[in-house]
Amino acid sequence: MPLIKIIRGGQVTFPKVFRDKFGLKEGDLMEYEIREDGIFFKPKEVIDRGGALQAFSEAIAKMQAKAGNKFKSLSEEELYDLIEKAVQSIEKPKTKKR
Repeated sequence: MPLIKIIRGGQVTFPKVFRDKFGLKEGDLMEYEIREDGIFFKPKEVIDRGGALQAFSEAIAKMQAKAGNKFKSLSEEELYDLIEKAVQSIEKPKTKKR
């Protein structure tokens, strides 16, 4: 098992084999969780809110254009539920690079 050394300021360097396996590069963000048996690190991807909102708005507009009047009878809550289910169906973990 590779060792990780803690240096000044609490910084650590993950071994290259870890970085390669999970596609990590300088500047990437990691989420951590303190557990009874140690610390669990998980790579996280952050997106720009402005860009995401624009892309989301464009996707909704395309969906409405394709569906025609199909969504006009839905309440706001029903529409949000549909959107939430659609987002959950496409969420997937970061792919591992080898």
